[in-house]
Amino acid sequence: MFNKHSLTDWLGRLLGLTETTESSAEHARAVNTLRATYGLRLVETDPKGNARPWRLSELSLLQDTLRLLGPAFYSPFVDNPIHLWIDRNPGGGSYGDHWLRIGEPGGDESILYRILLHEGTHASNEYRGWPYENEFCTCPGLDWRKEGDTWTHPRQQGRPPEPGDWETLPVDARDVSVAPGEDLAEMVRYFVHSVRDERAWLWPLDQGKPPLYLWDTSPTRFVFVRDHFLQLPESHPWYRRLSPEMEARAAANLAHRSRSQP
Repeated sequence: MFNKHSLTDWLGRLLGLTETTESSAEHARAVNTLRATYGLRLVETDPKGNARPWRLSELSLLQDTLRLLGPAFYSPFVDNPIHLWIDRNPGGGSYGDHWLRIGEPGGDESILYRILLHEGTHASNEYRGWPYENEFCTCPGLDWRKEGDTWTHPRQQGRPPEPGDWETLPVDARDVSVAPGEDLAEMVRYFVHSVRDERAWLWPLDQGKPPLYLWDTSPTRFVFVRDHFLQLPESHPWYRRLSPEMEARAAANLAHRSRSQP
């Protein structure tokens, strides 16, 4: 018997229309999930023509990364979504006023991944009332202090390093970036690279040498990200316990968090 649906399906596959329709449906489902579950409102067009549509592989990367970062990271976005877009023009990323821009990554989705970790951390910290600056960054092991309106650190990027055995980020200069917010964004990124053993983005960049992990240069930062910023359960694939001595030192340091904040 003639089956008009089979003929329609055959013609659709012959012309590539069915696959396009299926891809469009998958794209729409991913966009809806990112909005409803993760609080990201994806922007794919704009009047100036700078925003471009998201690729399915990029949507999958967003979902997988946010799922692993966990609800402590993304749940603040759900009621007041972040507008997330890819700029057709390449060059870094930025976050402000609930808009997160990612410069065109081209064929290298690791650029999108790393910018999402960094700028997404800025957004999560802001949405949660800046807990790092208000509660934690002055703890021993984190060691920021405020002089007037200016944040300073013994190993602050751009300043002569002070002598001493300070905890730092696992970067070539052994510094902690320029300000607490940047310190936080980078420590979250290096936490993820460390627990996933993403060797391509760990120092030293010479992969013939042993890598430095965040727990090597700052166990306090590692435990802060794990237990306070991401609040990972022990069953999480990224959960890693340090030696008893390192755990005890980090816990004692973080116990100095500011009690004036909720």
